[in-house]
Amino acid sequence: MAPNITMLDIEELKKTKLKPYIERSLEHKAPDPGALAMLGHNIDLAIANYEAWAVSFNSGNLSHKIKEIMRVSLSRRAHCSY
Repeated sequence: MAPNITMLDIEELKKTKLKPYIERSLEHKAPDPGALAMLGHNIDLAIANYEAWAVSFNSGNLSHKIKEIMRVSLSRRAHCSY
């Protein structure tokens, strides 16, 4: 099945206000910078998604078990072999 959305070039997206988010993603290897490359079609959505991810996964408000359930669930929905 072909993707419905194209991934934008990360280097081009670094020229936008997504730059600090991309750099953090590359530095920490999470979330996958590819998510920003897909969501970069709508930069405000990409930033909101990144910030929601960061709060969910980095603030300590969710247990490790819940985070793993979320990761596995998302990978299964995307038909990823995570």
